[in-house]
Amino acid sequence: MKLVNSIVGGAAIASLASGAWAEELSGELTILNWLGGTEGELIIALEEAFAAKHPDVTINDINPSAGGGDARAGIRSALLSGESFDLLLNTWPSFEKELIDAGLLQSWDGQWESRGWSNALSDSWRNLATYDGSTYGVYFLAGNRSGLWYRPDVFAAAGIDSEPQSWDDYLATFPKLAANDVQPVSIGARSWATTEWFENMILKSAGADYARSLAAHDGAKWTDPQVTAVFDLWRGMLDANCCESTEKMLAMHWPDTADAVMRDGTAGTMLIGAWANQRAAGEYGQAPGEDYSFFQFPAVDAAHANTMSIDGKNWLLMDGAKDVELAGAFIDFVLSEEGSNIIADLNIATPSANVDTSKYDPIVAKYVAAYSGADVVFVLDDLLPAELSGLFRTSLQNFLQDPSPENVAKIQAALEAKADEVY
Repeated sequence: MKLVNSIVGGAAIASLASGAWAEELSGELTILNWLGGTEGELIIALEEAFAAKHPDVTINDINPSAGGGDARAGIRSALLSGESFDLLLNTWPSFEKELIDAGLLQSWDGQWESRGWSNALSDSWRNLATYDGSTYGVYFLAGNRSGLWYRPDVFAAAGIDSEPQSWDDYLATFPKLAANDVQPVSIGARSWATTEWFENMILKSAGADYARSLAAHDGAKWTDPQVTAVFDLWRGMLDANCCESTEKMLAMHWPDTADAVMRDGTAGTMLIGAWANQRAAGEYGQAPGEDYSFFQFPAVDAAHANTMSIDGKNWLLMDGAKDVELAGAFIDFVLSEEGSNIIADLNIATPSANVDTSKYDPIVAKYVAAYSGADVVFVLDDLLPAELSGLFRTSLQNFLQDPSPENVAKIQAALEAKADEVY
């Protein structure tokens, strides 16, 4: 058995020889793995552990270069070049739907039932990758996109003694922080991070079903009063002197807001994904749950308090997969206790029920606990077709420059017109 790591168009190839395991498996499995950093290391670790159990299996790990940008460019290049692979890592539901419509994927349904994956993944996770009644993705990594990050010492110094649960509670922190010379909120609006605010406001005010309907352009429209209400909420934040000047927001990326909130303590809260945990612990040397923490985005409407924006990564089975059963056996391993704990050992969250949650640091444990019973919705921007996503991002920047009701009406009309065009 050998594990082969290759680069599309590159030269580096390495191999690994390992021991045997009782189950008889043989064959070749090719995985398109575009991840880098800790997550890239994780995929290799999972492949190596699986390979160590099956000496007659060869795993080819192909990493397509995306030129440092959106990884979908590298994936499309690999597809167009004629590369043949069995499994593809994915994090964009809209891209998944694109591949389904192109006839490039096959369903996991048969193996889901025969292998009992519902014992590891709840129906809510399965539903995230179900299209027209068929399941095309198996989620194995998950992140929280509803976390507002803060420093407990900064809150305490401002006289804030509990994490805000409601929108009014959250707004009440603004004058307390400002009185202590702390900017209440930091928003990095240079690229896509503004979308996090819209997505959580729509979830917490209109609910998960409405957010899904808006993402699918199925019933809900961008000109609806529920969307207008989100801009009204945001305008109220701006009027309450939440943030830096528009010019400064538009010049900042999310790491700038992380520096202000979590490293420097010059701003009170920021909204960003769970990767902020790695930045604070790894780059700032801070203790998770002590030097920094997060609270879930506060409820605007109490009826929608138990909603959660999430991101995640799943496994897609290519239509041309050479050995479907071998691919399924690998996924079985990833979801197993051993595979799940390899993930947890790197302090990355998995939705698998087989994981030992004691392995997580306090931050990851906190947002994994929030998954239980929550109505989870995949991050809206990743659900939108690419053309609409681009307009969505620039429209929110436009709003920050002119938050007037008149401009909001123009923004909503333009988004609805683009949705009508692309769906």
